[in-house]
Amino acid sequence: MQIRFINKKHDIDEINEWLPFHVDAKDLPGHTFCAIVKDKIIAVAGFRLMEGEICFIDSMATDQSVPGVIRNEALDALTKEILSMAKNLGFKKIFATTAHECIIQRAEKHGFNVVDQKVISREL
Repeated sequence: MQIRFINKKHDIDEINEWLPFHVDAKDLPGHTFCAIVKDKIIAVAGFRLMEGEICFIDSMATDQSVPGVIRNEALDALTKEILSMAKNLGFKKIFATTAHECIIQRAEKHGFNVVDQKVISREL
């Protein structure tokens, strides 16, 4: 499986070919990666650089027409790539948010700790 960094200014049309919704380049995270099988994008994942020594994984999506085994392999490969990049860039912590049990299980498999912490938020 090939993992490729997507240049959000030049490759956005390729992403929009298979997503079930339109994405504007300005809406993509700072770094976007694609897992590609036989020249077809199977999954995308975003990686946001934040202040300090913290970064964030977000915007994971897969092509639902592809068998689940391949999608899972693609998401695992993207997760490994993002973790490697974060470490190489010197980040000390990486986090993500989700309520989906399958994503939580994948995260645990990659060494993430699931924690319940107070989060401060406000409706606008």
